[in-house]
Amino acid sequence: MIDDQIALIKDTVIQARKKLANGQIYQSLNGQLENLVGSLSKRSKTIVKPVDGGDSALALMQKTSEKFIQVKKVLLTDDQLFEILRQLASTNPAYRDRGAFYFLSDLISNKALSPEQMRWIANYLVADERLFGHILEPLNDGVFQRSFSLLVLGQLLSADVQQNFIDTQLRDRIINQVAAYALLEQDGRGFVGEKGWAHAFTHLGNVCSNLCSSPKVRRADKILLLATLLVGYHNAPVPFVAGEDARIAAYLAEITNLNEIYEDYFLRVLKFWHQGLTAQMAVTTEAGWNKIYNRNRLLQQLLLQKDAFPGSIVDYIESTRDYLN
Repeated sequence: MIDDQIALIKDTVIQARKKLANGQIYQSLNGQLENLVGSLSKRSKTIVKPVDGGDSALALMQKTSEKFIQVKKVLLTDDQLFEILRQLASTNPAYRDRGAFYFLSDLISNKALSPEQMRWIANYLVADERLFGHILEPLNDGVFQRSFSLLVLGQLLSADVQQNFIDTQLRDRIINQVAAYALLEQDGRGFVGEKGWAHAFTHLGNVCSNLCSSPKVRRADKILLLATLLVGYHNAPVPFVAGEDARIAAYLAEITNLNEIYEDYFLRVLKFWHQGLTAQMAVTTEAGWNKIYNRNRLLQQLLLQKDAFPGSIVDYIESTRDYLN
């Protein structure tokens, strides 16, 4: 059964999509989402079940790769794909990162999977169990499943540009789930000890960039994705110190140059953020200061990349840069 807070976020995203498409909540969207995320409460930490079968999955990947080199064809059953996909949740980077992700990325880029398999994988990756598992709990190993599901999803979205296997129904599901995820994720860790990369917000930036560049995604949906990513970034209580700000800045440069409406929306959010800094001296928590410095790091990245941004955004950041220190 899905958590009631996650259900609320998902329902809010669906309603916001409809209202944006009808031009009803453009100006109030950021404030509504900020209030919603601010009302979320943490759940008690539960045990993230370890993933077994790593060695057998690696053996299957090795055997399949060798066969592909020989005959340029891959025949994997759904059960075998499931065995490999499960390893995206592993805390062992040999199984997750260098194993399942590299293998699936090779299959996708080499067009070794059927359109039906690609759709099946995309639906698997955006399921609630993958994107929202343990997401409202204190920092935990569930982030690997969530983050690497996004990472492989980005590969599928890139492949769809030429292969056109994502239909309207699946695209709608992806947009709904990714927007909800952006509001819920608060684990901003980069490299996590011996467990390797988490990098959830970097992978979120990849997916938003993929969707932003797609002509199949409506303008209202691109605004929603921009809005939810910015609210998620703004409310993350963990410091971004592993390049997340640079990746998000690159996405922001891409979308704000796409159309003036995205430039206008981002400028409105920047002004909202700046208004919040008037209460800066009242901040007394580690999470609160992390949020302030995450904002500052992102704006500093924007200034480093200022030639890639519309003049209105650069001018506003320059006019308020005294707050970046």
